[in-house]
Amino acid sequence: EYNVYSQPIDPSNQMPSSPHSNLPSPFQQSALSTSRVSSNIPKGGTEDGSTWTYPSPQMFYNSLVRKNKLGDDTTEEDMDSVVALHNNMNEKTWHKVMQWEDILTAPQNAQQSELGGGAKLSRFQGRPSDLSPKAYFKHYILGHPLPFDRHDWVVLRPHSNTEQRYVIDYYYDESRAKTTQESATPHLTDFNAVQSILVDVRPALDGWQSMLQRAVLMPLARRGIFTSVFSIKSSEFTPLPLQPTSNMKTQVGESLMVWETIQNSVKESKQRLESKSMLLKKEDIDEQEGETEEILLAKLSKEEAEQVATNFSKILQTCTHARKLMNECTSEDECAKASLSLTTCMASIVCPVQHSALVSSLNVEVKNEENEKEVLEYNGRVEAALENVATCVQGNDLKVQLAKRDYPELFGN
Repeated sequence: EYNVYSQPIDPSNQMPSSPHSNLPSPFQQSALSTSRVSSNIPKGGTEDGSTWTYPSPQMFYNSLVRKNKLGDDTTEEDMDSVVALHNNMNEKTWHKVMQWEDILTAPQNAQQSELGGGAKLSRFQGRPSDLSPKAYFKHYILGHPLPFDRHDWVVLRPHSNTEQRYVIDYYYDESRAKTTQESATPHLTDFNAVQSILVDVRPALDGWQSMLQRAVLMPLARRGIFTSVFSIKSSEFTPLPLQPTSNMKTQVGESLMVWETIQNSVKESKQRLESKSMLLKKEDIDEQEGETEEILLAKLSKEEAEQVATNFSKILQTCTHARKLMNECTSEDECAKASLSLTTCMASIVCPVQHSALVSSLNVEVKNEENEKEVLEYNGRVEAALENVATCVQGNDLKVQLAKRDYPELFGN
C-alpha cells in the first residue's frame, strides 16, 4: 500500500515504512524529540482499547522533508508547535466525525452513552492534491478559498461491522489567527484554542443514503426537529458555511498559491521515487548539470564560511589517524573500512546530530539474533543512519569547496 507521494506505508499506523522515519534528516541541525503521543481515536481491528499514535516531532519533520514541504518559514524549532497543531486538528476532526456517527447510528447505539456509539477509525488517507466535489463547488461557484489539505477517513461501526467513509477538507482563515501560546501549542483536546483552522467533515457521497443524511437527517438533528420520528438524537454539530466570509474572500489568491505548491510537491515527490532506466537520457543529464551549476552559484556568508573553516581545522586535528588509514589502505576492504572511519570521525564534528543517531542505532541490542525480522530492522536502521551521516558529510564537503573559493584567507596555506 502506498500514500499519495508513492511511498510504501505501514498499514499498522499509516506512516511511511522506512527505517529513516525516526532518524534525524541528513541536513538537520538540532535534535528533535522521538517521543510519540497516543491519540483518543480508537483503532479499528483491535479489541483491547488501542488508539492511534501520533508521529513524533522527528517523524513529522522527516515527513515534511520527504514531501518537499520544508519551507523557509518552517524550522526545526517549530516542530513541537507543528505537531501539537496537527494532533489537535485530528482530535477535532474525530470529534466531528463522532457527532455525525451519533446521528447516523442512533438506533443501533441508543443504549450507548459515549459519543459515536463506540465507532473506531479503521484507516485513513491523505489526499492533498485531490479536490473534493464540495470544495470544487465552494471555490469555483461561490468564490471560497481552496482547502490546504484533504483526508478520507474510514470508520468501523462495531455494532453492525460496517464501514463509513468520511471526507474532510481543511481550510485556513488568517483573519481568525491568534498569537497566544494556547493557539501555538494547543492542548490535545482543546477544540477552541485554534480558531484559524477550519474543519469541514461529512459522510462521503458513496450512495443515496449519504445524500439523505447530509441534506435531511443532520439539519433536523441540529434543530431538534422530528428527532423522534426519524429515531435520531439532537446534535450540537456545527457545519462550515458554504458561503465565504468577506475576510475569506480576500484570501482566495493565497489559497491558489498554496494549492499550486501542493500540486508541485506531490509531482516532484512522485518523480523522485519513480524507477529510472540505467541509461541516462539527455534530460537527466541536463537536470544533473543544472543542479551542479546551481551549487556552484551558491554563496556562503562570511559567518558561515568562518564556521566551515573552524570545523575543517578541527577535522584535520581530530581525524589524523582516520586520514592516515585512508591514505595508506591498499585493498578494497581496507579502504572501505578506512572510509567509514573517516566519515564517522568527520560527522562527529560537522554532523553531530546524525552522528549521535548512528551511535544510538549501533548500540541498540538485538535481543534475539535468530529473529529475522528483528535483525533486518536493526540492519535497516543502521544502514539508514549511515546513509544520513554520509549525505551530511558530503554536504559539508561542498560547503568547504564554496568557502575556499570565496574566502581562501580563512584556510591559511
